[in-house]
Amino acid sequence: MKESLLTGIFLHAGLFFALSSLVIPVLRYFKIPTALGYLLAGIVVGPYGLGTLATSFPFLDIISLEDAEHIQILAELSIILLLFVIGLELTPLRLWRMRNLVFGLGSAQVFISAGVIGAIAYLWGNSVQISILLGLSLALSSTAIIIQWLQEKKLFASPIGRTSFSILLLQDLAVIPILFLLTIFGADFGQNVFGFVTTSLLKMGVAVLAIYFSGKYFLKPVFYFANKHGGSEVFAALSLLVIVVSASVAHYAGLSMALGAFIAGLLLAETEYRHEVSSFITPFKSMLLGIFFFSFGMGINLEYISEKPLWLFAAVVGLMLIKGLIIFSLCKLWKQTTAVSVESAVLLSQSGEFGLLVVGSALSLSLINQDVGQFMLITIGLTMALTPLLCLFARKAGQLLEDKEQDKDKYTPTAEEQEAPHIIVFGYGRIGRSIGNLLCEEGFKIIGFDKKIEEVNTARRKSYPVYLGDAAKQDTLKAASLENALCIVITLDDAAATQQIVKSVRMVNKYIPIVVRVHKGDDAKVFEPYENIDIIAEDLLIGNRLSEIVLERCTTHIAEAV
Repeated sequence: MKESLLTGIFLHAGLFFALSSLVIPVLRYFKIPTALGYLLAGIVVGPYGLGTLATSFPFLDIISLEDAEHIQILAELSIILLLFVIGLELTPLRLWRMRNLVFGLGSAQVFISAGVIGAIAYLWGNSVQISILLGLSLALSSTAIIIQWLQEKKLFASPIGRTSFSILLLQDLAVIPILFLLTIFGADFGQNVFGFVTTSLLKMGVAVLAIYFSGKYFLKPVFYFANKHGGSEVFAALSLLVIVVSASVAHYAGLSMALGAFIAGLLLAETEYRHEVSSFITPFKSMLLGIFFFSFGMGINLEYISEKPLWLFAAVVGLMLIKGLIIFSLCKLWKQTTAVSVESAVLLSQSGEFGLLVVGSALSLSLINQDVGQFMLITIGLTMALTPLLCLFARKAGQLLEDKEQDKDKYTPTAEEQEAPHIIVFGYGRIGRSIGNLLCEEGFKIIGFDKKIEEVNTARRKSYPVYLGDAAKQDTLKAASLENALCIVITLDDAAATQQIVKSVRMVNKYIPIVVRVHKGDDAKVFEPYENIDIIAEDLLIGNRLSEIVLERCTTHIAEAV
């Protein structure tokens, strides 16, 4: 029995790795998201794909799978790692900076979308429980596909990237209570609903506190010791151990294992080991997430598409229209530009991996009728299949609207941009873009200015709030709203122009922090009379860094020689 189980796991894993190494590069070449590629691969090699032809063509048994049980185990592990990585990215400071979009816009999107979709599901004859689950699951979008798209197009730090990421972030956080709700609906608690929920919440509280306090007081010193004395393999093993222990504690408390992994990620997000752990876990997460999509693709019955093509078409179009209209309206309510609102609405109109997870779990718990479950799985899969085309359309629509909204020769900040706390970047060339991207990724609002219309247009095409203007002029300083600025960054090549800008700024605001880039250390002397200013000299910065590397190499070489 054990031998056959092990053989089955190895055969399934071998087929999956073959698909990953051969098919996925082809999909990436044609710009098809890998998540969608895994989903399609699962449909093809699953019991409803090549499996239906295996009786007539026995040789297809080699490349088809009749049972997804073994793969499902790895698929569940992928969700645990996904929630861990999400927790790892959620530093409290980052959440606080993006709180308006995450907890305001994101929460409104989930609740309103779930309410509307759930009401429609109820009107179609589903029970209250199933309607709630369908509403919540279909309100969620595909984090895997959209984040990959934003990163590939270098839009992650732009306003459209920040808005979309904020909504996706809240959706990911919403998975935890949704899974808890799924546990309640699937439990056999007799008539004592209140007692069951109270006990479950108490268990959750105890488990969360146990993970939090043990991690807070023991995690950092243990990681320090392992990193100093153990080497990379010990560090990797310790990272996996943290996930396993946290997930196990949550499981024994009757909660989702993903919740425990999520809390573990939150704890490590506060340490200096956050990026090192993320770089180690992310490749495993990406591969196992592929298995997750693969396993759900295997469970999709293609016969349903031929039996109900019109209903599926209506469901896909209706779902994407409902979500798109809600997201667009909410983005406008949160004072986003029309370009950002339209692009966000189109990008996030699909359902995603967590929708597959909730519907699939409801099917396994027999909470949902098999026909309804299959119909919803296919609907979710089709919306994800349409997403690559919609992403291209969204980008084109966003650029077109951005061009129409602004007169490129007379850019002026909006009232919202002027009033909000922001960082001003004077000079939006190569260095300015790099700084602006990093600040936006960390949740800060920026306003950029440049004298070159080419640089301005390049930034505006990605929805960055960058405007044409000479920072040495008072009109530009007035448009920058210095009184509400957190800091000013000057990245110009011209040292004399930079000095003039600093002088003009100090005439308006004597206390605002200023960071200046200069080419040579000697150029920094002209700024000595000014207070609260930091000078970064490129020649000294590069020279010091190169010297450090040379000394490290030489020291290592001498030590090895001895």
